Amino acid sequence: MIMLPGLSGGLGTYELPLDTLREVFDLSVHDRMLFDRILELEDIRPQTVLEQSREVGSTGVGGIELARTCARRNWNEKASRELGQMAVLHQALRQLGGASVKDMKREELMTTEGQIRARKALNRFASEHKVADDTIIDSLGGWSKMIAPVGLDLEGCEGQLRVLANGLTKFANAIEEWANSEQSDFRFMAGRVVSTARATRDHALKRITEVDSWNQELGKVLTDWERAQKDIGKTIEYLWWLLDGWQELIDVWEKRSPSDRSKQRETIEEIASFAPVLPISEIKVTEQQFWVDIRVNQMLWAGELRKLGSGEIDADMMDRLERFRRQSA
Repeated sequence: MIMLPGLSGGLGTYELPLDTLREVFDLSVHDRMLFDRILELEDIRPQTVLEQSREVGSTGVGGIELARTCARRNWNEKASRELGQMAVLHQALRQLGGASVKDMKREELMTTEGQIRARKALNRFASEHKVADDTIIDSLGGWSKMIAPVGLDLEGCEGQLRVLANGLTKFANAIEEWANSEQSDFRFMAGRVVSTARATRDHALKRITEVDSWNQELGKVLTDWERAQKDIGKTIEYLWWLLDGWQELIDVWEKRSPSDRSKQRETIEEIASFAPVLPISEIKVTEQQFWVDIRVNQMLWAGELRKLGSGEIDADMMDRLERFRRQSA
């Protein structure tokens, strides 16, 4: 299903089956290719949709800028995964390997001698804790792959979800600075975006801290593998859903007009209207009023956009409304 707010000027949000969009809208080649892929997916999650989106974007059908962005992000994430796998092994050695490998550098793991030394140290840990030797290595490999979207709090080892959560801080600060010289209505709108981004970041950082705490106790991970695998799997899945949609809004802000103030205001309107809102079921009672207020504001702003043809808005507003509709589709 796809959600379409204010379709054709109507009230509320409309739900349409994804495969009906061809009948409702004229889709670009990129969108048709992407929708065809999504319709074939059995497992619809943010990470699987992102994977398909990157693959389609990399073909160039969405333009050279999108293709370059997809290629760059894929390369950066691949590099962080590979470096992160090495860093996890190095952390495991320092935590579990004993005095014989305390002085071992991460770079040594890239040599045959270093790998033999590391395996011997981990085998001693396995023997002491009655864990099969091969299981230790396999579990470490599986663990590094599982936490890859979050990665480690080390330079070059940060996963995409950690980068995005930290990016929300920079994003919020930039919009807050922009709003300082704005008129009251846009300053209020920007303030809502800032508050939403920071609140989402705080939720994300709590979950990232859970992942980091497991990384500080790799012995517990390796000796209680089933529990660790289950707990972190849930945490990372939660982070995917929590942060879904924010990268697109950050990209919109980064591509804003550098000098046209009216265009910048349009960008803020777009971001404010589509900022992801956390479900009531996922937050504490003390937080609920904050998020309800955010959603009410979004509905009010959408109401202003629905005044198309009433004589209360100008042609520029009409053009923006049509653009919002196309982008939401």
